[in-house]
Amino acid sequence: MNTAADTLFPDDHEVPKLTQTLNVLTILTFIGCAIGILFSAATPWLLDFSNRMIVKSMDSPDLTPEKIAELRKAKESIELTQHNIVPLIAIGVAGIILCFIGALMMRKLKKDGYWLYVAGQLVPLIGGIVIMGTAQYSTPSSFFVPLVIIVFIVLYTLQRKYLVH
Repeated sequence: MNTAADTLFPDDHEVPKLTQTLNVLTILTFIGCAIGILFSAATPWLLDFSNRMIVKSMDSPDLTPEKIAELRKAKESIELTQHNIVPLIAIGVAGIILCFIGALMMRKLKKDGYWLYVAGQLVPLIGGIVIMGTAQYSTPSSFFVPLVIIVFIVLYTLQRKYLVH
């Protein structure tokens, strides 16, 4: 008697399953999406707090001219972000939604989920550069998020061969 699996996969009687790596990646993506939503909601408050701390730090008599220049540059970047907060948050949330849906689809082994995920990672990155220019990459630590994005895209790319639908 033929089963549905025999009809769909006649040469291989095993229905494709979610790999352990893909499972972990999608769970990490869901966690990242939740953290991203929290940070998106808190961004206005975090920017205001950071701006106040910079202003307070600039009053310190112990600052070197280099440190004052660095603080001014950071303040300008924060003010630019505050000025463009609505489009930046909108693009960020759209990216989070695309990543979430893409990860859900990849859990069901759907190939289109990969492309949604990649779009969800790249849209905020490119949108941020279009809106902010390179001002957001003023310190070495500001390259952490793009590095994580690249690592996850590479890891998901390595798992594409297991996406069958």
